[in-house]
Amino acid sequence: MNAVSTDLAGRGDTESFALYVHLPFCKRRCAYCDFVSFAGMEGVISSYIELVLKEWRAVKDLLISPASPKVTSCYLGGGTPSLLNEIQIETLVKGLFPGGVDSSMEFTIEANPESLMPSKLRCYKSLGINRISLGVQSFSDESLQKLGRIHTSRQADMAIQMICDEGWENWSLDLMYGLPDQTPGAFERDLDRALAFESPHLSAYCLTLAPGTPFVKLAEEGRLQLPKEQAILEMMDVLEEKSALAGLFQYETSNFAREGFTCAHNLTYWHLEPYVGVGVGAVSYFVWNSGPWGAHWENPTDLQAYGKMARDGSWAFMNRKGLTRKEAFMETFLTGLRLTQGIEVSRLKARFGEEMVAEVIRKITPLVEDGWLEVGKDVLRTTRRGGRVLDALLLEIVFDLD
Repeated sequence: MNAVSTDLAGRGDTESFALYVHLPFCKRRCAYCDFVSFAGMEGVISSYIELVLKEWRAVKDLLISPASPKVTSCYLGGGTPSLLNEIQIETLVKGLFPGGVDSSMEFTIEANPESLMPSKLRCYKSLGINRISLGVQSFSDESLQKLGRIHTSRQADMAIQMICDEGWENWSLDLMYGLPDQTPGAFERDLDRALAFESPHLSAYCLTLAPGTPFVKLAEEGRLQLPKEQAILEMMDVLEEKSALAGLFQYETSNFAREGFTCAHNLTYWHLEPYVGVGVGAVSYFVWNSGPWGAHWENPTDLQAYGKMARDGSWAFMNRKGLTRKEAFMETFLTGLRLTQGIEVSRLKARFGEEMVAEVIRKITPLVEDGWLEVGKDVLRTTRRGGRVLDALLLEIVFDLD
């Protein structure tokens, strides 16, 4: 577990890496979802796990060896990882970590309320999984139906109670806001209900319309009524204020945690530290045997293409693209601004050189003068105003730095 006070970007740690495993199966795709996921294909889960483990062995044997960096976090994401039965999850975890899971490693599994049960929670614990991320999204049955979720608010309550009854210390609750026909008051009721459970971590995401999703089609047909900008800003205000009063401190634009419960795995992404993703559609950033500034690669997003890659041994990491110093800097800079504590400028200089950092700070000076960014003692971060329009602000920065 990470302390909130140390979550500054620019650390540049290369002695360890995070592991992400994509489990793309779900009962039904949600109307807003653009993740790589497949509904109604539970029959191929076991064979898919074997392909994932084959990829993981190839990563270790062909990419990492002879280096021996430590896996500091593992995240099972989806899809709906809690859809897997106990035998499947045991096969996966023991295949990933044949020598056992290091008890000091943060090990997260995503779960949905309708597929979580006490026996699975006990199985997870016995295998070394020590963190649950529960996708509630809303406690309003009406909103859940509009989103295309298949659980009810009662099932969400029951799942949370199960997590507490089974003695889980480290767990997170996911909410969404800016939902169709949602008012600030309705979101506040959702938030109050979430905070009443006293989870040590809360993620709250504003709904965005992703291309190719049913929600986009509904919006184009005029059949999707989303809250206006002012209503969204009011929701953000109540989110920040009530979370803070509940002892949850915002450490990233969409994430809040009690002291000691920030998500170590996601901080790896926001610091642009090494991570390996295995499974269909998984992406990676690695530094060993990957050039001076690391490299990216992405697996096929189609199950058949992923299976062919695994069977042929034509691994995506064999064609990884090395980053230039500027590209690595830009990624570190832009992801680091998502953190409320900002970017540690001295570490950024140590990693990329004083000249590059000085030039960037010079170019973004107008954004500082206009109140979107602020420069403190060794820290560069967004202001509260800038954080409100983070995505648009990041696009502006990219334009300025290009």
